[in-house]
Amino acid sequence: MSNVLSIAAVTAVLKVLLENGLVSDPIAASVGDVIVTALPPDRISVEADERAQINLFLYQVTQNRNVDWVSQEFRSRHSRINGNPRSPTPPLALDLHYLLTAYGAKDFQAELLLGYAMHLLHKTPAITSDIIENTLINASTTNTSSAFSQAVASVSVSDLAEQIGQIKLTPEFFNMEETSKLWSALQTHYRPSATYLASMVLIESSNDKSESFYMMPLSQPNIEQVIAPTKTEKMIVTGTKLVIRGKRLHGEITRVRFSNKETLLVPQEVKETQISLLVPPDLYASIQGVQVVHLTMGNAGQTNHLVESNVAAFVLHPTITAFVTQVENSGDNLRAAEITVKFQPKVGKAQRVVLLLNEVSGDSPVAYSFLVAPPTQDTDAITIPVKNVKPGTYIVRARVDGAESPLQKNQFGEYDSPQVTIL
Repeated sequence: MSNVLSIAAVTAVLKVLLENGLVSDPIAASVGDVIVTALPPDRISVEADERAQINLFLYQVTQNRNVDWVSQEFRSRHSRINGNPRSPTPPLALDLHYLLTAYGAKDFQAELLLGYAMHLLHKTPAITSDIIENTLINASTTNTSSAFSQAVASVSVSDLAEQIGQIKLTPEFFNMEETSKLWSALQTHYRPSATYLASMVLIESSNDKSESFYMMPLSQPNIEQVIAPTKTEKMIVTGTKLVIRGKRLHGEITRVRFSNKETLLVPQEVKETQISLLVPPDLYASIQGVQVVHLTMGNAGQTNHLVESNVAAFVLHPTITAFVTQVENSGDNLRAAEITVKFQPKVGKAQRVVLLLNEVSGDSPVAYSFLVAPPTQDTDAITIPVKNVKPGTYIVRARVDGAESPLQKNQFGEYDSPQVTIL
């Protein structure tokens, strides 16, 4: 029965949390008689029959992909609570998505109630198993005619509360388009609202017909954007700061992984929505992947791998310096030369390199492109032969696997380096 109750229990706990807050908050006196419900929005009376009301609606249940990283110690402990042998089938992990809506027939009632409810949930980002147990005990002894109270009365409340564990609440801020789609799907009148995520519920498989699931205080980090730190530094290069933006980025222990490397790096700054760190020197210039990794501290001070974010891509650009040697006349007022380019970071063996030259001035400035033979080993300097080049001064760029080196501007805002002169 605990499997059936867990989702309903989470909703009931959140509803009671809002109800108890109203009793002790002066907002109730200013608004008047307020009720808290957990109904579909189309079941709530509006317009002439509208009353002061806070409604919590479970509008979506989604799969949480983090179940593969749930620690064996955590799952074994809950198997002992359940009294069921472990099944080779991994548990089903769920996220619960709630729509919190405020109603009121008078001016400012809805705004006051929504502000109160959001403030209360902000003060309570995590609900412990003790609070859950007390709430379920009260539910089993009050309003005994309700289906939920009768169901709670038929199970061990303490075991159910321990299986649920701790509820982690995270606000999900929708833009106007997302909000419009949600309310259109509900097919009812729009009211001021906010959305919240409760994660995660694990429905654990067992070898018999009884099942058990619980809620774990875990939510998957999500990377939305990887950028350079300032608008003036649009290109990401080695040794500069990288900014990762997203949701739920702050974990118990937060680390960053680049590409497929097993080494996890310690960020300089970690916030819930942003992480910053220096780009490591051992990455190749090209398209790179980055992940946020959350670890948890286990027994004996050891860290256990817990969960990874999605992989986000960014372009790591090479920085270069260049100089010319071996200039020779190749006829028709053209030159042949060797241009040595130094790269940071090193160019990896078999990476594709293209040298680009753009004449700085002239009535008809010319541009050249030279495909470079792939290096046979990692190197930070490549000497590139060029032929049939017009004498002049050239801005130099290099592309490594499509990642182009940045140019520098002078005081007049004109690109002026790196450059070489071929005479």
